Amino acid sequence: MVLDNQTQNKTATGEKKAKLNVGVPRALYYYKFFPFWHEMLTRMGCDIVLSPPTNKKILEMGATFSSSELCVPVKLYFGHILWLLENKPNLDYIFVPRYVSLNKYHYFCPKFLALPDTVRNTVKPKIPVLEWEINAKKRANIESAIILGRKIGIEKEEAGKAYIYAINRFKQFQNLQRKGVLFHDAMHRMYPRLVKKKRKMRNKSGDEEIDKNYPITILVLGHPYNTYDPLINLNLAERLEKYHVNVIMLEQLPEETFKKRVTINRHFHNYWNMEEELLQGARHFLLDAKDEIDGVIFLISFACGPDSLIQELIMRDFKKMKIPFLDLILDEHSGESGMVTRIESFIDMIRRKKYRDLIETK
Repeated sequence: MVLDNQTQNKTATGEKKAKLNVGVPRALYYYKFFPFWHEMLTRMGCDIVLSPPTNKKILEMGATFSSSELCVPVKLYFGHILWLLENKPNLDYIFVPRYVSLNKYHYFCPKFLALPDTVRNTVKPKIPVLEWEINAKKRANIESAIILGRKIGIEKEEAGKAYIYAINRFKQFQNLQRKGVLFHDAMHRMYPRLVKKKRKMRNKSGDEEIDKNYPITILVLGHPYNTYDPLINLNLAERLEKYHVNVIMLEQLPEETFKKRVTINRHFHNYWNMEEELLQGARHFLLDAKDEIDGVIFLISFACGPDSLIQELIMRDFKKMKIPFLDLILDEHSGESGMVTRIESFIDMIRRKKYRDLIETK
């Protein structure tokens, strides 16, 4: 929960110290790691100030400010940074993590490796950047948390306790997701004062009876900042549920799915951390659960090199298994009507193929 700005905490010397106001952009890995960040930072004596859900103004700010060569998730990130600078000038810090690696095998995208530097040198914020480097190739994550704590005056022992507490709370959040609770609903359950409950879309289709009586299941693949940001993906999950589609996200899969590396062939493994999760999720359904889904929608950021390579590999494998596959390219120019038409046609094609005999007798 969001804590009162007037709440005080004690330093190691017993002196009272006002809580720090730390801004967090609601973009990029907010959609994966925010519960962990929130618990760790609040335990270190910070109040979290979130930018609002992505809106058209934030998208426009980020797209106008950024280089045209950047992918839209990074453009959105800059938009959220700019919103915080403009609307929350009294922040003590803006939290910008540097994700390098979570294990010894993979790296994050170079844009994430350089994110704090990029923010400092392009946005040039008047509010200091609070950087946290996560690099499993260099040091244990708890050591990184201790270094982060030192930057804001937190003793080693307290920082370590904050990290351990955050890990346990994050596991609770992940367990909610594995039970089928989508990100936004899980966030509302754990942080109701930060995240409002979403209103369900109404089905305006003329085939409401068919949609309801003949459900299908779709796997939505993509990075969490693509699958969960409602503006850039046009509320895809809610849109699918509106048409009585059972939605499966990577975060709902068993933990064991992500423990074994994917071998592309005898000589090659994937190099990128988050693309590995996409490959692992695809492998789960291709090898162990292909009868549990009726189709796949893959959300891809325009100008994302790793995505374009992995998408081709995944698409070929699903097509070999004769599982319908739709890829949607996301950028700030994506037209809503065209994308919605493709989604609805894809759903209709799958449903009519699966229930052909039953529907035709109606």
